[in-house]
Amino acid sequence: MRRWSVSSMFLLGCALVTALAGCGSAGGGGSRAGGGAASDGPPPGGWPQPENGRLTEGMCGLLTNADYARFGHQRLPSVSVKRSESGANAVDCLYMTEDELALNLQPTSEAAKLVFAAELETHKKRLVSEKRESILATDVVQGADESWFDYWTLGTSAGQFKEHELQVRRGALIVSLTLSGIKGKNEKDPRGVLAGLAGLLLKRIPDVGKTDTGVTHKVRYKVSGTGRAKTIRYSDPTGGKLVERKNVPLPWSVELPMASLGRQQVPLTLNALANGLMVAIGCSVSVDGKPVTEQPPRIGGLALCQGNYTETRQ
Repeated sequence: MRRWSVSSMFLLGCALVTALAGCGSAGGGGSRAGGGAASDGPPPGGWPQPENGRLTEGMCGLLTNADYARFGHQRLPSVSVKRSESGANAVDCLYMTEDELALNLQPTSEAAKLVFAAELETHKKRLVSEKRESILATDVVQGADESWFDYWTLGTSAGQFKEHELQVRRGALIVSLTLSGIKGKNEKDPRGVLAGLAGLLLKRIPDVGKTDTGVTHKVRYKVSGTGRAKTIRYSDPTGGKLVERKNVPLPWSVELPMASLGRQQVPLTLNALANGLMVAIGCSVSVDGKPVTEQPPRIGGLALCQGNYTETRQ
């Protein structure tokens, strides 16, 4: 996703809002997706829900300008509202100055757990690699199975305008919220703002994510041969990290769950090194029992299986 700098977005936002109502004022409604009337009630027809199990762009309207104003934050006009380009069951709602709402509905709670854990691990790695300050807090949203709050690691790391983010999982549903660092005069603390907004959203789609609608994909890695493998390395199918095992008895296999990523290609890698060049060793990778790549056993002491998996749209 294309990101704009906070400073440029602020100047653009102020120019636009000044022309309409005066930059720095709170609240404001709107009839576009994500706008909404200045009231606590649902829009005509009720709060938008998934259609045939798929998230829609209209669900950006689950949080309104009035909702943000309730916590003292002014959300500026929409920059983009779109479904996932990869074909995943996800929608993203981006506003000026980096306020953002993203929804991801996995087929199962198990798959959503994988995505949630991978996002948190990525966040922690960015904190370390970029030597960023952290105020990480977990379990901050009532009614959610998991949640965490911190500074937004894709935003500015210093200065006046610090963005914050919140990740929430309820069953198979994952909600991501980013709050711009441009505060209103009476704005509450960022954790309270984001937790409050997440709570409102979950109440408006009370059943979404609570029931599994599909199955979790299973990746099976296999290494064939006799004796022991000196090392076996394989990629985690959701997080992408490389896992290594040493001195492994052969034959060997492992089955791992994989989240739903839409039409995005998922690289699957497996390699094994035997305890000698004259040892025959092979490997294979499959998803849900269907082969992705295979190397038959052969002399040389090395097996390498690399392939890409692309999910068939549900």
